[in-house]
Amino acid sequence: MENQSALTRWSALVLGLVLAWFVTFVAGPALTRQSAAITHLANVIDEGNIETGEFYYTDVEACIVANLNTRSTIEYPPHGGQ
Repeated sequence: MENQSALTRWSALVLGLVLAWFVTFVAGPALTRQSAAITHLANVIDEGNIETGEFYYTDVEACIVANLNTRSTIEYPPHGGQ
C-alpha cells in the first residue's frame, strides 16, 4: 500500500464511493421496478413505516413475531390432516 501513489489511492476511494452511490440510487431502484415480488415488499415496507435497518435488532416487534413463528414451524412441523 505504501508503494502506491496518493493519486491511485484517492482514485480508488472515489471509485468506491461512486460505485456505492450507483448501487444504492440506480441499480437498487431499477431492480425494485423489475420484480413484482420486490415491488410488493417495497410497498409493504413503505405502507407499514418499517425501518428496514432495524431488522437486525431483536426489539422490533415484526422480527420478534416472525422469529417466534419460524421457530414454532421448525419445532412443530405440520404433518397433514389426520
